Amino acid sequence: MYEGEEKVKVRRDMFCSQPVFRLGMAMMLSCAVAACLTGASASWASTKSSAKSPSKFAGPMQEWNWDTAGDNPGAHAVLPDAIKAFQVKYPHVTVVNTSMSLGEQVDKLPLAFASASSTPMVSQVNQGFSSMGRLVTDGELLPLNSYAKKYSWLATIGSASFQNDSFTSNGKNFGAGNIYAIPSTADEMGIFYNKKLLSEVGGKTPTSWAGFTQDMRLLHQHGKIAMAFGSGQPSDYNPVNAFDMIANQFVSAAKGTAWAYHLGAHPSIDTAGYITAAKTMQSWAKDGYLSPGYAGLSSATAISQFAAGKAGFLIEGNWEDGSVTQLGSNVGFWVPAVTTGGPDEGWAIPTHSSNPALAVAWINEQLVPQIQMDQLKQGNIPLVKPSAAALAKVSPLMQEAVNGWFRDSSRNQVVPFLADAPPSSFLNAQFSGIQELLAGQSASSVLSSWQSAYEAYWANGA
Repeated sequence: MYEGEEKVKVRRDMFCSQPVFRLGMAMMLSCAVAACLTGASASWASTKSSAKSPSKFAGPMQEWNWDTAGDNPGAHAVLPDAIKAFQVKYPHVTVVNTSMSLGEQVDKLPLAFASASSTPMVSQVNQGFSSMGRLVTDGELLPLNSYAKKYSWLATIGSASFQNDSFTSNGKNFGAGNIYAIPSTADEMGIFYNKKLLSEVGGKTPTSWAGFTQDMRLLHQHGKIAMAFGSGQPSDYNPVNAFDMIANQFVSAAKGTAWAYHLGAHPSIDTAGYITAAKTMQSWAKDGYLSPGYAGLSSATAISQFAAGKAGFLIEGNWEDGSVTQLGSNVGFWVPAVTTGGPDEGWAIPTHSSNPALAVAWINEQLVPQIQMDQLKQGNIPLVKPSAAALAKVSPLMQEAVNGWFRDSSRNQVVPFLADAPPSSFLNAQFSGIQELLAGQSASSVLSSWQSAYEAYWANGA
């Protein structure tokens, strides 16, 4: 999920400084991670030695999260059960829950985490530079590498799940260095489609990019809105999500990941593949595939338009499943072979946490089978792979999302959200750049400006 979004491969290994080629080399990655975890974060372990172990602790445990009913309804529904289960296991602990929006988190956490008197024991932290990166830079988060080894989190949810929650200790490099948070669920982009509208125009369930684009042509030829789309607000995510999805069809997952995390010799977004993606988005607008008046529509309006059965497709994340349920069995969700996504906000431990051991116990409980099953039932993609029997009990939309995530992530074909790339202002540049593209500005000039801002960041000592 993007920094601040309200509801965010050839690479250097995220735990070490030595080059690791992740595509097709999962064993190498696991070995490299295991080697780095051996001595990581031991330096601070003794600083909290006086804190009582979870089984001996008695009193309140403050935990903060972004699981509000509006931002993350699925996790919001799971939270009471997670708290109850934790208090049953640790009967002398009383969990004191505080939920806040992502915007509130970004504003509140840096100041609160600066003092032992105002920091919680454990908290969710958003990925990216403006949130986690800032906290790491200010020394306000504990590295969790040693705990990841101790509790086998690497094996439980996969090494790739940690990259979005990793930074170098100076907060400059995203996707590398220490682990600072542990996620429990994932998000991915996909393409919602209206089965009824496709059937009416002779279209087929999308299984390939070529088939999908042919379906859009058919919808347009029959006077239907091919793609629900809204770019009318300066911070609308729908255009950004659409651009990322299109780019994945013309740029390899390795190159997309290298650019997001600044890996390799010369990562660039000003390349032939991204230019083709930008021109493709322009052609969709020119050919009339997008919602009429899209420049004046919000992302929320576009989603509502699709949910009302007025458009054939919608490019959005699985988190919008609940927004389209009124279509019933007429809605499907296709996850292409390369997609954008990543783990949700992870659980982090503030440097001034009064009891890191209890915080770790809380984190570990979020990955136990029952809580992971509850996440699945509430519409979230669990990071612990569910059984076929468990998956059969959830909706077809959820089944498609879960299967897509585990298929693509196991093949290293999940690309980070490009908006998470540095500098932190890039998200705004992407918003405005896409509006310029749709207004007719050349693809090469827009992408060149994005690359210039990116290179300037890294040239200034990042």
